[in-house]
Amino acid sequence: MKISVSICVLMAALAMAGCSRSSSALDLNRTPPQPLPSVPTGNVASTDLEPVNPQQVEAPTPENTEPEAPTIGAADNTVETAALTTDDTTASAEPLKHEPLTGAWNVSSDSSQCRAILSFTQWSGGYRATTLRCNSPELSTVTAWDVSGPQVILKDSEGNQVASLRAAGTERYAGRTANGTPVSFSR
Repeated sequence: MKISVSICVLMAALAMAGCSRSSSALDLNRTPPQPLPSVPTGNVASTDLEPVNPQQVEAPTPENTEPEAPTIGAADNTVETAALTTDDTTASAEPLKHEPLTGAWNVSSDSSQCRAILSFTQWSGGYRATTLRCNSPELSTVTAWDVSGPQVILKDSEGNQVASLRAAGTERYAGRTANGTPVSFSR
């Protein structure tokens, strides 16, 4: 019984020593730091915008026009142009940005369930890409994608172009595969 009493006294002494150390280590009497100003001070300049001149605004293009879209020659990977019908607006010649293109796309090609996933992960030949549930042997080889000016270029694991597409409306891209098969992406 003497041993158990000694152990209890020793444990109580250790517990009290730990408590007194932790309270002094926290330094509860210390004052908190002063807050920093939330915004920089200074004046902000503003000006009015000029009104839009209706004669300088281009008239919308009628629907179902046939803009030029790229296709890829099967033998030498040269880019040709082919007429494509769009339902929104004509293809843009503006350089594309990668960020808006990332994500999942419905692919109208050979299967109603064909999807393309374009990621923003760097990969050989551009950025990582994959296709899902596509019956086309051509589209099933897609492993990378990139932009080249106004075009979205799909590539296989060896860096060969599989397809080339251009903007064909809001959230829609259309073009052809290397074998000349029409292909389009939409969301």
